[in-house]
Amino acid sequence: MKLNLGSLAFNADIETGGGTPTWGTELGQGDGYKFTIDNKEPLFTAMVYCSVSDQFDKITCPLGKGGSRRGDYEYVLASLFEKVFVNGKHVPKASFLLLIVKQIKGDFHIGRRTLKYNPRMTYEGEEINRECYEKIAATLGVAQDAAWFIDEINVRNQDELHFVAYVLNQKGPQLYSSNQERKEVMLRFRNAGEQSQYEVIDSAFRPYITSIKSKPFLLLAGISGTGKSRIVRELARACWTEGSAEREAHKPKNFEMIQVKPNWHDSSELIGYISRISGEPIFVAGEFLKFIAKAWEDKATPYFLCLDEMNLAPVEQYFAEYLSVIESRKSDDKGNIITDPIINPAFTDERDENTQEFIPQKWYVNLVDELLVGCPDDKIFGLRHQFLYDGISIPQNLIVIGTVNMDETTFSFSRKVLDRAMTIEMNEVDLDAGLTERYEHIGKLGYEELIGTAVEGVDVYSENKEVCDQALNYLKTVNAVLEGTPFKVAYRTRNEFLLYVVNNLPYNKDEEGHGLTEGYVIARALDEITSMKILSRIEGDESKVTERWLEELKKVIAEELMKISGEFVVENSVSLKKLDEMKMRLASGYTSFWS
Repeated sequence: MKLNLGSLAFNADIETGGGTPTWGTELGQGDGYKFTIDNKEPLFTAMVYCSVSDQFDKITCPLGKGGSRRGDYEYVLASLFEKVFVNGKHVPKASFLLLIVKQIKGDFHIGRRTLKYNPRMTYEGEEINRECYEKIAATLGVAQDAAWFIDEINVRNQDELHFVAYVLNQKGPQLYSSNQERKEVMLRFRNAGEQSQYEVIDSAFRPYITSIKSKPFLLLAGISGTGKSRIVRELARACWTEGSAEREAHKPKNFEMIQVKPNWHDSSELIGYISRISGEPIFVAGEFLKFIAKAWEDKATPYFLCLDEMNLAPVEQYFAEYLSVIESRKSDDKGNIITDPIINPAFTDERDENTQEFIPQKWYVNLVDELLVGCPDDKIFGLRHQFLYDGISIPQNLIVIGTVNMDETTFSFSRKVLDRAMTIEMNEVDLDAGLTERYEHIGKLGYEELIGTAVEGVDVYSENKEVCDQALNYLKTVNAVLEGTPFKVAYRTRNEFLLYVVNNLPYNKDEEGHGLTEGYVIARALDEITSMKILSRIEGDESKVTERWLEELKKVIAEELMKISGEFVVENSVSLKKLDEMKMRLASGYTSFWS
């Protein structure tokens, strides 16, 4: 919902005075008023869902520019949101009050309804909106007296309140000669923001980005030397602004590469192990565990772990803990995605005299303190308590990507691994590429593009029912062909199909900037996820996989994709090309997705 420019502007002042923020948006007026704002239904549905209207006595609000005139207004609806996001980032421990009021007295605008979001509004005596605005500034990474403004209020999942914010001057206030000048500057920011971030991202990287957002565990498969590990580094680099030290660094701080060794058969090299050589137990932390702690310290930035040549050792052996923990992902009541601990807390039998909590074991305290060396002062207390008493879990911003070379020296993947990962093939080679520019031009990536807030199909179904139903009908038809085979898919794959399709919806422009139909975007995404999640599981000799069966599967996929979009070109289909490749391999008596 677009706001009145200036109604939510902070520290953007006028030399001559005036231009006082209204701190509200008019919804309509007159006895038979009509709401005129865009996308009003989700907003009001959410406001009813989060309503605290039976607690009007706990709410105060300065209703006009000159202060409170409660006698001229009545409160219509009040809603308290406990999940607040700005530019896609969760604002921690923030609450926000929205209030609809109706003018009942005065010479003008009788019956006018206004949505209020004043910082001076109180709930149970607390100015929670003012506190929320301060936390939004911190989340934006700007000074408390920085000049910034909010141009939109939106809602998701009924109880998530989302703001779109623009920073005018991140280091301090901004002074304008007139209200008109301020509005013109804000309009320039608004118009620049109208070009969606999704449009400036290189379309060649869309499958990587949307796969990661759907599931932060990705396999990059292909012949040696196609740049698989380089892509991971470049994705991490793209999270930083042009000209910044991290963008220019050979190894940005949000990137770590670990080379898998053939002798790995447990998690000791990655996660760590307890040593008793000195007599006292000491936990020797692995590089993966250290990187997890770094990601926790900087939750607003996506962190990329690259496991290079991941299948030189049996993945389900050395990575068993992660494979189990990633399946415990779920959204908590704050909209954060949490997991079970990958390292459980260890306690003694004694309790603290003050808190009555069990006292952690010495070796575990030493481990936590070692992991948090260098942690910023404003974060170390909270993280230390979290690690000590809740264990060390996988942060929402951690992305694990494994590079895969399939040959006689490597191990094949079990279904346990394939079912938990997204898979992208990288066998295309352009020998002219990379000769004129050192880095990939992916575009600026942020938290919103890479980190998903949905884990299961139910998280996206209600808001995208029509799109999800098309995906479900396609999957049911394809699954009917898989019936009676070990390749039939179930709920985990269904969820990832829905997430991948929904996450692709914003990418609705082609390379020339022309608009794509929704049907085409859905068909393209279904084609890609079919290759990633269904074809990657198919392997066997002629007793399991026959040429006739592969032809039937190919026919059904082509027909269903063309039903969804007549614009979809089957000759460009990644899944149909892969099926042709697998059919050719079957001539040797055995076929597989993996080359």
